[in-house]
Amino acid sequence: MENKNTFLIKNLVLLISICVVIILAGSNWILTKEKELLSQKYTNITSNLQDKINSLIETKKNATLAIALTLAENDKAKDALLHEKNLDYDLNELSEKLKNYTDYKNVWFHIIDSSGVSVYRSWTEDKNDKIKNYRLDLQEILLNPKVKNSISVGIYDITFKSMIPIYKDEKFIGILECITHFNSITRELRNNQMLEPIILVDKLFTNQLRENSFTKIFLQDYYVANLSVSNEILKYLDSQDLEEFLKIKDYLIKDENLVINIPIMEDGVKLADMLIFQNINKLNVSEISEFKKRSFSYLIFFVLISCLIISIWNYYIYTKRLKELNNILQETVNDAVIRNDEKNKILFQQNKMAAIGEMIGNIAHQWRQPLSVITTAASSIKLKKELNILEDNEHKESLNYIIEASNYLSNTIDDFQYYFSPDKSKNVFYTEDLINKLLKLIGAEFKKNNINVIKQIENLEILNYENEILQVLINILNNAKDELKKDSSKSFGYVFIDLYKENETLIIKIKDNAGGIKEEIIDRIFEPYFTTKHQSQGTGIGLYMSEEIIVKHIKGTIKVSNEKFTYLNRDFIGAMFEITIPL
Repeated sequence: MENKNTFLIKNLVLLISICVVIILAGSNWILTKEKELLSQKYTNITSNLQDKINSLIETKKNATLAIALTLAENDKAKDALLHEKNLDYDLNELSEKLKNYTDYKNVWFHIIDSSGVSVYRSWTEDKNDKIKNYRLDLQEILLNPKVKNSISVGIYDITFKSMIPIYKDEKFIGILECITHFNSITRELRNNQMLEPIILVDKLFTNQLRENSFTKIFLQDYYVANLSVSNEILKYLDSQDLEEFLKIKDYLIKDENLVINIPIMEDGVKLADMLIFQNINKLNVSEISEFKKRSFSYLIFFVLISCLIISIWNYYIYTKRLKELNNILQETVNDAVIRNDEKNKILFQQNKMAAIGEMIGNIAHQWRQPLSVITTAASSIKLKKELNILEDNEHKESLNYIIEASNYLSNTIDDFQYYFSPDKSKNVFYTEDLINKLLKLIGAEFKKNNINVIKQIENLEILNYENEILQVLINILNNAKDELKKDSSKSFGYVFIDLYKENETLIIKIKDNAGGIKEEIIDRIFEPYFTTKHQSQGTGIGLYMSEEIIVKHIKGTIKVSNEKFTYLNRDFIGAMFEITIPL
């Protein structure tokens, strides 16, 4: 049998070789799968965007037609065609209303008589020119009047154009033309979809657009049809081979951008290309990242397991002690689990005892005065009895003091017993009683620390989880107390409680003058185990549990902010918790 060192070296080399092969093969599979998932993601995004944009184009096209059909039935439009010399028809006001109250910022109207002469244009004062001589689409409708709804490129822009024949007493008298632009679509994509679109009109139309184009923007001999195009996109494309983008079939990933090309077609002719840019870093690929992360975790785990199995197998061959080794490993794991369970139980018990301890402290503070009354009264009775100077009225009065103090102690026990009650069902209670119970439970600690509670309570009868609401309020007030105690320069502190009803909702606002919460952590205070206190003073679960109770159980809301306010002619700043509970 070969010596131990040689055996170990050979098996170590074998182990490393196997691990390298597993890592390389696994990494290659994960990266290949990641590319497939990303490709599928980009394909889905491309398909969805294509459907979205085609839907927007079709919607805009139909809306333009609807406007034109409505106006074509307007008597003023017909009068404008019948009395051209006394034309007083003005659609500018309608254009302005559409601009101010809809997404249609540039709507043009055009009225043409039956001989093909323009009698009204909303965007210019030019008229009385015989436009049918250079507009083939107009010639077709004049010969055969019918509704035509299309996308076309003219001398101004690429537009949606709806042409509606106008009749008077069944006689064809002219055409009303409604023209809208692509800008509302590109604004929708930019503002709501967080995309960067650019519309490039085909070079075939560049010359006719040079002089009167709407946007005045040209890029590498292509007319740019959307006014809201990003300057960054223009600069970027100007430095690129534009033809590469116009040839995109599905999508292109370039310079951290997902680029999609959507041709704008009409009657089988391409009029323009709409390029859509989306930063791939802003895409939601969390599921792919999570897949990659999990896969590499599994790979590492598999490598470790493989190493463990091979090591154990080699160890078994050499020492014949695999069974003993497994037993030892099992015992170690079991011991660790048991120790961990015991540790968790101890921590849970410590947290529970900390809460009980704080309540016991409150009980002690509230019992100190009545116990003193009982002791004093009893001692007085005993001394006077021994000296034979005890009067009946003094005896009776002292006993009354003892009875009153004992009743107070009994009521205090009832209050604290109610707080620790496990009952989680709804009950009917009054808001003033709720706040009074709250102050009984924490009042002694507040008085001890010179903290004044100023309350404005609207007494309401409500049906809800009283004990859970009480638990939330105690958590918030205890946090306020702890923050006020930190500032030793303050000789007094304030906590304000406002409770009222608004729109069938119970509103509870609690604020203090402890200086507020740091802005860098205010958004994290409802996270579990987040605390600004020393580890011995806080677990970081109080506010987390408060949010869980209010949001998930009571179906309300809880939020926090810093608020500046004035009280007794002094300016303060503090944290303000606002709780809303549906009634």
